[in-house]
Amino acid sequence: MTEKSAEFFKAVENRRTYYNLTKESPLTNDQLKDIVEKAVKFAPTSFNGQQSRAVLVTGSKHEQVWETVKASHLKTLGGDKGQEAFWTNKIDTEYKAGYGTVLFFEDEQVLNGFIGKMPYLAQTFPIWSHNSAGILQYLVWTALETEGYGASLQHFPQISPETQSNITNLLDVPPTWINTALLPFGVPSGPPGKTGVEKSFQPVEERTKFFFE
Repeated sequence: MTEKSAEFFKAVENRRTYYNLTKESPLTNDQLKDIVEKAVKFAPTSFNGQQSRAVLVTGSKHEQVWETVKASHLKTLGGDKGQEAFWTNKIDTEYKAGYGTVLFFEDEQVLNGFIGKMPYLAQTFPIWSHNSAGILQYLVWTALETEGYGASLQHFPQISPETQSNITNLLDVPPTWINTALLPFGVPSGPPGKTGVEKSFQPVEERTKFFFE
């Protein structure tokens, strides 16, 4: 590894999940916009489809997003008051408590267009779409980490279709934009993870192979 790649992997290693967020922001909204635009522009997509989308919200719109998510998610809990109280507190004190949220989408209209042209790849385009979505999410998450933010990746629309619909309406995005994840972020007020315990790793030797010929 050289100094150039070591610098890159320093950012990779430092990216962690933070739940204890504050409404502080070391960057301006315009600087945050630049990060999101750069990530969307240069994140790779299959066949250069460029179907990945992102919406950045701060301030009252950020809070509205999480109020919308909360209202939808509570309906999935079957009236369990204990779970309702748990998730209300979690959303309010962890996700909504941050400075902003980046919402990620994949545009099904673009994907369906490619499937129409190449039906023999119909089963693989959704997989490639998931790959593209993950890369974009990771780029934004890691970039925010390097700027002093903490964040966590959430997937409420996969639990409740109503959440997907409500987000679509709230943000006035096309219905073909399918939400893949939400990334609430802010300056963290404590250590990463749920307990602050140092992250453990399985032996990397058991997870990799090398063939040098």
